[in-house]
Amino acid sequence: EENRLESLRSEYAVGRMKGKTAKEFRRNAQFVFQNPSGSLNPRKLIRDTVSRPLELHTDLKGDELDEEVVELLERVGLGADFLYRYPHQLSGGQKQRVAIARAIATNPEFVVLDEPTSALDVSVQAQILNLLNRLQDELELTYLCISHDLSVIRHLSDRVYVMYLGRIAEKANNDDLFERAKHPY
Repeated sequence: EENRLESLRSEYAVGRMKGKTAKEFRRNAQFVFQNPSGSLNPRKLIRDTVSRPLELHTDLKGDELDEEVVELLERVGLGADFLYRYPHQLSGGQKQRVAIARAIATNPEFVVLDEPTSALDVSVQAQILNLLNRLQDELELTYLCISHDLSVIRHLSDRVYVMYLGRIAEKANNDDLFERAKHPY
């Protein structure tokens, strides 16, 4: 039993993955962090930030790479005008769009959204949530959304787990949770 558990850990524990398994996991699982300013390297052009996953996980180079980056930027509502800008030249919403473009660059199956709108103005939050919903449908993405804002959860989630004091207090389908919550959060 102990050997079986160790075998499962070595195969599935993210921190223990090596070689091909680790590379495949990194291609298929991406992250969008809550602070777009902190998740983008201030010394890198937007072109370099979005192209990095493509350089690591595809054979694209030169013009083909640039074309793919432009397509990704267009998909998130930006475009070629942003290729040669630095993060400090962008608004918070534009930075978050760049972070999303980087996250979807490798056609992942799974994206972790860690408070994806908390650092944004209310009007920009709605735009980013709509973008995330559209991308989820178009790319058939699975999201794990972590948020304190239940309106964000309601907008993005099908199934919800509510944590209270570090433990799962409730789990339910989206509609059930918001219509008949069992816990007084």
